[in-house]
Amino acid sequence: MNIDLINPRHNYADPQEQYGHIYMPTALLTVAARLLQAGVDVKLYDANIKKPKVTASVVGIGLLGAPYIPVAIGMQKQYGDKTYLIGGAAAEGLSQGQFEKLFGTNAFNGNIDELVAEKLGISVSKMPAPEKTSLIPAYETISDAAMKEYLSREFSLYVSSGCRFTCTFCSILGKGKGEFYRNTDIIKKDVAYLTERAEKLGIKELTMYMSNLDVFQSPQPLKEFAKAIIEIKEDRPTIDIKLRGLSTVEMYLHARKDKELIRLMKEAGFHTVGFGIDGATAEVHRRTKKPIGNEQDCIDAIIKSYEDGFTPEVLMVFGHEGVDTKESLQSAYEFAKEMQDKYGAIPRPHIAKAFIPGNDGWKSEKYRAQVERLIEEPQLFQSLDFTALPTKFTHPDDTQRELATEWYLKMCTLKKNTTQWIEPLQPGMDEEQKKRAEAINRGRFDR
Repeated sequence: MNIDLINPRHNYADPQEQYGHIYMPTALLTVAARLLQAGVDVKLYDANIKKPKVTASVVGIGLLGAPYIPVAIGMQKQYGDKTYLIGGAAAEGLSQGQFEKLFGTNAFNGNIDELVAEKLGISVSKMPAPEKTSLIPAYETISDAAMKEYLSREFSLYVSSGCRFTCTFCSILGKGKGEFYRNTDIIKKDVAYLTERAEKLGIKELTMYMSNLDVFQSPQPLKEFAKAIIEIKEDRPTIDIKLRGLSTVEMYLHARKDKELIRLMKEAGFHTVGFGIDGATAEVHRRTKKPIGNEQDCIDAIIKSYEDGFTPEVLMVFGHEGVDTKESLQSAYEFAKEMQDKYGAIPRPHIAKAFIPGNDGWKSEKYRAQVERLIEEPQLFQSLDFTALPTKFTHPDDTQRELATEWYLKMCTLKKNTTQWIEPLQPGMDEEQKKRAEAINRGRFDR
């Protein structure tokens, strides 16, 4: 059996430009590598680089979040009568009924190995577990021209998946189930392959974003990972490796007690740590189940990471519907500004969305009407983008919506802010209003 795997073109890419948002689709490459090892003939397409030439009867589409649900539906209309395997966290968070209503009865959840195996006519036992899968077979299918584009920019490195915490607004696969590391030897082989290929392509630096939802959550396997990267750097000194990733405040403060771990991470090339502050008051953290002991811990983590030689980032998912107040929003802004002024912390503001496939609000009776409308009008999924401004649909309280908009836009003006706010699609928009929003958003890629 054969399959065409497609990484969708970025939903804010300019249709007149050759390239969309070029970022190596590591999740889709992992799927490709697993299927290649199972004996499936795989063709991989990245619509951000080249228009796919779909010929297989089975098409796999990777959702890069809820805003890509209408993109996937559009691709189905374009490619016609096929069997579709649609995967990603956004697909995982949908009920079976919601999935079928959005994508039809010829589409299936690509996150479920048994379904994938059934539709491709293979035994599920032939598909290796993701954490035991080398991506080299998938990397080898990428042309030199495309690989040069990927490796010349930051790209994601699959290190681990899952998380022990259960933040209410999070929709990531595996939250609350613990962290699962890939086999260290496999990671080492994969990165060694990439450094060798980079050298052949004349690239002298690889900048990687670690996939961990919380880099410092599992210190021992992290230490083994760091040692593996250091060995690769010693074997190929012509290639500089740089790493960055996310961390919870508590896990960083705990992990840094191990001085060897911090030393090894610095030696491995880790340079930037993004702290999920997500509100700057204890009440917001409590109501969103954010694992932060107190406000002082947030300050301490930024100070200590700065002293440890890392650049801190303040990831601020705020504007929680029904939770944030004028005082908490202002506190979030002032916290980000102070940390920027004193410690060079990079602001990364985002607007919380209460109902996203996979998070707590998606199954809540409180948001049933909004969820039902999303299923009926899938273009509205774009408004769930964490960088999109709040709307009456996502934040029905007028006062809170106006305040969230005000402080979010204000935080976006802070020095070195890397977030580009997005104009959301809203219920009742006419075609001219939609075109205006699309024009504003064109080329506004997050990272």
